[in-house]
Amino acid sequence: YACVSPRTHPDLLQDFCNEMDFTPLLFRAVDLHGKEIYHTNVMMTIGETFAVICLECIPDANERKMVAQSLKATGKEIIEITQEQVLAFAGNMLQVKNNSEERILVMSASANGCLRPDQLTVLEKHTQILSCEIPTIEKYGGGSARCMMAEVFLPAL
Repeated sequence: YACVSPRTHPDLLQDFCNEMDFTPLLFRAVDLHGKEIYHTNVMMTIGETFAVICLECIPDANERKMVAQSLKATGKEIIEITQEQVLAFAGNMLQVKNNSEERILVMSASANGCLRPDQLTVLEKHTQILSCEIPTIEKYGGGSARCMMAEVFLPAL
């Protein structure tokens, strides 16, 4: 899943997907002002069994339907967020596993605070939630929890 932006080159995306044996799903996403969303993780988080996504960011009805159907087809429960929640970094989360293999969704306190109780209830069915205050990163860095983390998929030595 990747939204079209200056940071997403379709040819490089295809090369990556070929190398990793993935099927790319490219779509257009915009903010409240109609400006392209620069990075997919601004409006979408995919966990092991769920997806947090702002479908209203995808203006084309066919693309919106295609993304939702693809997520459902891969067994993900969709938790929809709003454009306003995107502005509070609710799309910028990352699910990780701890040493005990427990799934934990890392998000900022801003993201946690903007989620409705029903959204949190659904998320808590899938994962533990860990939120932390990171106002400096969110105000001056332009990103949130996901932007501060990187996955490592190498085998343990």
